[in-house]
Amino acid sequence: MWRKALTLRLLALAILWSVIVLVVAGLALTAAYRETAENEFAKRLESSLLNLVAATDFNADASLVREPELADPQFRSALSGWYWQIEHTSTGEIIARSPSLAGETLAMPDTSHVPLDFNFRRRSIIDAPRGERVSAVEQRIVAGDPETDITFILTGSRADLEAGISAFRQQIIFYLSLFGFGLIAITMALAAFAMRPLRKIRVALQDVVSGDVNQLEGDFPTEITPLVTEINTLIAANRRTVERARTHAGNLAHALKTPLSVLRNEARGKSSALADQVREQTETMERQVAYHLDRARMAANSRVIGVATPVRPALESFSRAMARIHAGKAIAFKIKCPNNIRFRGEKQDLDEMLGNLIDNAHKWAKKRVNAKVTAEPGASHFILAIDDDGPGIPAGERENVFQRGNRLDEATPGSGLGLAIVDELVTLYGGTLVLLDSPLGGLRVRLRLPRAGN
Repeated sequence: MWRKALTLRLLALAILWSVIVLVVAGLALTAAYRETAENEFAKRLESSLLNLVAATDFNADASLVREPELADPQFRSALSGWYWQIEHTSTGEIIARSPSLAGETLAMPDTSHVPLDFNFRRRSIIDAPRGERVSAVEQRIVAGDPETDITFILTGSRADLEAGISAFRQQIIFYLSLFGFGLIAITMALAAFAMRPLRKIRVALQDVVSGDVNQLEGDFPTEITPLVTEINTLIAANRRTVERARTHAGNLAHALKTPLSVLRNEARGKSSALADQVREQTETMERQVAYHLDRARMAANSRVIGVATPVRPALESFSRAMARIHAGKAIAFKIKCPNNIRFRGEKQDLDEMLGNLIDNAHKWAKKRVNAKVTAEPGASHFILAIDDDGPGIPAGERENVFQRGNRLDEATPGSGLGLAIVDELVTLYGGTLVLLDSPLGGLRVRLRLPRAGN
């Protein structure tokens, strides 16, 4: 799914890039700090060694005048890792050592293979008396008469060095992580801001589909404007296609109407078998032409984008019409419909469905017909229920009424196409039509139709 989501892809790339950059930056900074810390540590050791050499005086026989003392208290703290030791180079005999050694001895490994630098110094890492690793620096001098080689050894605890590097590393991890999360948050905010025009287009398209507007409207960024223009062009082309389909259907209806009327008129008033057959087939052709033209018109209308029809005015219009058509039956037609319910489709299609269903209900009703429209808040569909107090339809025969030309009562006027057309219209609009028992005692026709404007 993330491959299809631009925001997630951008966020994933930002996280990957941030992790790579921050890890490399953290390693580079830690390495630079370690190098600096090692250099400073080495300078401290050399400075302490020079102070030790300067504080040491020898007699003519190369013995000490007095024990040297260094100001750094770590050289007096027992087993601190900061030690010094003075010994004869040739014999290894210890001349003096720091109080911090607490009677221990620095065991220097064989470093004869390591050359002395130009200051006669040699650096190494050795194991101290407690087993900890310490950095050692050696200095050779000549003292006494005859001249005797003396070696000064001074060590510093690497634990202090590593502790400082570890503390720096933890700080770097904390601050770089904080920076990384901030960078990701900024990236998410920028991605959300960059996607706002696309969300705006989606909302505008929903308004078009629901029938609130005829095309995409609003101010869009320059990069998005061509897309908006193309979508509006597509919507306009859709409307033109639908209009052409309607025009062709109307032209076909007129083109067929005249020849069929001529045939029907010629056969009217004649009593021959041929005339009877012509009349019968002409009526069949007229019904079939009307049915298939209606289907073509319905298919075109169902593809119209941005059309919405209020439901309550249509119901009230049929209420007035039914009062005139069925005036002799004195049917009480009760309507319950919120004013904000709109059908997402053409008015003539809604009229086609309502007209057939309400007229059928009045034909079969005894005294009452109810039309009730309901919709859940934010729902994309609404429910229309039409009830009558007529005889109803047995459950086993309800599926048959949707077949073209099928009539349960031949004595009742009608072509038998009404419910079939309604069923196909409902299906074209993605709805459902169900026949149920009515609380009034007759038939309930329940429609689920697409709702506009939510």
